[in-house]
Amino acid sequence: MYDVKVHLKCGYIYTENGEEKSAAYISPKFSQNLNYVNPNVIASKLANEILIETGREVKSFLYVGKEPVKSKS
Repeated sequence: MYDVKVHLKCGYIYTENGEEKSAAYISPKFSQNLNYVNPNVIASKLANEILIETGREVKSFLYVGKEPVKSKS
């Protein structure tokens, strides 16, 4: 099977100083074989990564997606 490396990305809503804000996030890590992974698992993984990287707690997602890893040439 052909494995494509992708970066997970999302738009999300978080609260800062009592105000709801939105932001986009692209994971610096890459993943493979996501065609058969439950979207809830991907969302949970992203929410945890965002909390660790930014300190923000995700309230909800606007979208969750993926983009191909660009080769360094």
